[in-house]
Amino acid sequence: MRIDPRPFAAASLRWGAVAAALALAACGGSSATTPTAPSTTDTFTGTIAAGGVDAHTFAVAQAGSLTVTLTTLSPQSTITVGLGLGQPSGATCSLISTDNTAKMGSVEQTTLDVGSYCVAIYDIGNVQGSDTYTLTVSHT
Repeated sequence: MRIDPRPFAAASLRWGAVAAALALAACGGSSATTPTAPSTTDTFTGTIAAGGVDAHTFAVAQAGSLTVTLTTLSPQSTITVGLGLGQPSGATCSLISTDNTAKMGSVEQTTLDVGSYCVAIYDIGNVQGSDTYTLTVSHT
Protein backbone atom coordinates (compact mmCIF):
# COMPACT_ATOMS: atom_id res chain seq x y z
CA MET A 1 0.00 0.00 0.00
CA ARG A 2 1.31 3.40 -0.94
CA ILE A 3 0.56 6.62 0.99
CA ASP A 4 0.36 9.95 -0.76
CA PRO A 5 2.30 12.47 1.42
CA ARG A 6 0.58 15.55 -0.05
CA PRO A 7 -2.48 15.59 2.29
CA PHE A 8 -0.17 15.25 5.32
CA ALA A 9 2.07 18.07 4.10
CA ALA A 10 -0.93 20.37 3.69
CA ALA A 11 -2.18 19.48 7.18
CA SER A 12 1.29 20.15 8.62
CA LEU A 13 1.35 23.58 6.99
CA ARG A 14 -2.09 24.39 8.42
CA TRP A 15 -1.05 23.34 11.96
CA GLY A 16 2.17 25.32 11.58
CA ALA A 17 0.17 28.41 10.62
CA VAL A 18 -2.17 27.92 13.58
CA ALA A 19 0.78 27.56 15.98
CA ALA A 20 2.44 30.70 14.60
CA ALA A 21 -0.79 32.69 14.92
CA LEU A 22 -1.22 31.58 18.51
CA ALA A 23 2.37 32.49 19.34
CA LEU A 24 1.96 35.95 17.84
CA ALA A 25 -1.30 36.50 19.70
CA ALA A 26 0.37 35.58 22.98
CA CYS A 27 3.18 38.07 22.36
CA GLY A 28 0.87 40.94 21.57
CA GLY A 29 -1.21 40.83 24.75
CA SER A 30 -1.78 43.90 26.86
CA SER A 31 -0.61 42.38 30.12
CA ALA A 32 2.94 43.51 30.83
CA THR A 33 5.09 41.46 33.13
CA THR A 34 7.65 43.01 35.41
CA PRO A 35 10.92 41.13 35.39
CA THR A 36 11.82 39.58 38.70
CA ALA A 37 15.09 40.76 40.18
CA PRO A 38 17.60 37.97 40.49
CA SER A 39 18.32 36.83 44.01
CA THR A 40 21.90 36.95 45.27
CA THR A 41 23.12 34.72 48.07
CA ASP A 42 26.37 35.46 49.87
CA THR A 43 27.82 32.81 52.18
CA PHE A 44 30.12 33.95 54.96
CA THR A 45 32.12 31.70 57.26
CA GLY A 46 34.39 32.49 60.16
CA THR A 47 35.18 32.05 63.81
CA ILE A 48 33.77 33.95 66.74
CA ALA A 49 35.76 33.98 69.97
CA ALA A 50 34.44 34.49 73.49
CA GLY A 51 33.53 38.19 73.76
CA GLY A 52 34.25 38.67 70.06
CA VAL A 53 32.55 39.91 66.95
CA ASP A 54 33.05 39.01 63.28
CA ALA A 55 31.57 41.03 60.40
CA HIS A 56 31.28 40.72 56.62
CA THR A 57 30.30 43.28 53.99
CA PHE A 58 28.04 42.84 50.98
CA ALA A 59 26.48 45.07 48.34
CA VAL A 60 22.81 45.38 47.44
CA ALA A 61 22.35 46.30 43.77
CA GLN A 62 18.55 46.58 43.80
CA ALA A 63 16.20 47.54 46.63
CA GLY A 64 14.31 44.56 47.97
CA SER A 65 14.12 41.91 50.62
CA LEU A 66 16.99 40.58 52.70
CA THR A 67 17.18 37.30 54.58
CA VAL A 68 20.05 36.45 56.96
CA THR A 69 20.30 32.86 58.19
CA LEU A 70 22.68 31.48 60.81
CA THR A 71 23.25 28.21 58.98
CA THR A 72 25.86 26.55 61.20
CA LEU A 73 27.40 27.14 64.60
CA SER A 74 29.91 24.66 65.95
CA PRO A 75 30.81 23.11 68.32
CA GLN A 76 28.31 24.91 70.57
CA SER A 77 25.34 24.52 68.22
CA THR A 78 22.64 25.26 70.81
CA ILE A 79 23.90 28.56 72.26
CA THR A 80 22.42 31.98 71.64
CA VAL A 81 24.53 34.63 69.87
CA GLY A 82 23.95 38.10 68.51
CA LEU A 83 23.33 38.93 64.84
CA GLY A 84 23.44 42.46 63.55
CA LEU A 85 22.92 44.34 60.31
CA GLY A 86 24.70 47.58 59.62
CA GLN A 87 26.68 49.71 57.27
CA PRO A 88 30.44 49.58 56.85
CA SER A 89 32.30 52.50 58.39
CA GLY A 90 36.00 52.23 57.71
CA ALA A 91 37.15 48.91 59.13
CA THR A 92 34.08 48.49 61.35
CA CYS A 93 30.44 47.56 60.93
CA SER A 94 28.15 50.23 62.42
CA LEU A 95 25.10 48.20 63.42
CA ILE A 96 21.65 49.62 62.73
CA SER A 97 19.68 46.59 63.94
CA THR A 98 20.53 43.71 66.27
CA ASP A 99 19.06 40.46 67.50
CA ASN A 100 20.53 39.06 70.72
CA THR A 101 18.45 35.87 70.55
CA ALA A 102 19.86 34.23 67.42
CA LYS A 103 20.47 30.47 67.38
CA MET A 104 21.55 28.09 64.67
CA GLY A 105 18.73 28.10 62.12
CA SER A 106 17.58 31.62 63.03
CA VAL A 107 16.30 33.68 60.12
CA GLU A 108 16.22 37.48 60.11
CA GLN A 109 14.28 39.35 57.40
CA THR A 110 14.03 43.00 56.37
CA THR A 111 14.04 45.21 53.29
CA LEU A 112 17.01 47.25 52.11
CA ASP A 113 17.75 50.02 49.66
CA VAL A 114 20.66 49.92 47.23
CA GLY A 115 23.99 50.28 49.03
CA SER A 116 26.78 48.69 51.02
CA TYR A 117 25.88 46.76 54.14
CA CYS A 118 27.50 44.47 56.67
CA VAL A 119 26.31 41.57 58.76
CA ALA A 120 27.89 40.74 62.10
CA ILE A 121 27.80 37.81 64.48
CA TYR A 122 28.87 38.49 68.06
CA ASP A 123 29.14 36.79 71.42
CA ILE A 124 26.60 37.83 74.06
CA GLY A 125 28.38 35.85 76.79
CA ASN A 126 27.69 32.28 75.70
CA VAL A 127 30.72 31.40 73.56
CA GLN A 128 33.31 29.38 75.45
CA GLY A 129 36.60 29.31 73.58
CA SER A 130 35.51 29.81 69.99
CA ASP A 131 32.87 28.66 67.52
CA THR A 132 32.90 28.44 63.76
CA TYR A 133 29.82 29.63 61.89
CA THR A 134 28.24 30.02 58.48
CA LEU A 135 25.88 32.88 57.63
CA THR A 136 23.89 33.08 54.41
CA VAL A 137 22.69 36.47 53.22
CA SER A 138 20.11 36.43 50.42
CA HIS A 139 18.88 39.63 48.81
CA THR A 140 17.07 40.77 45.68
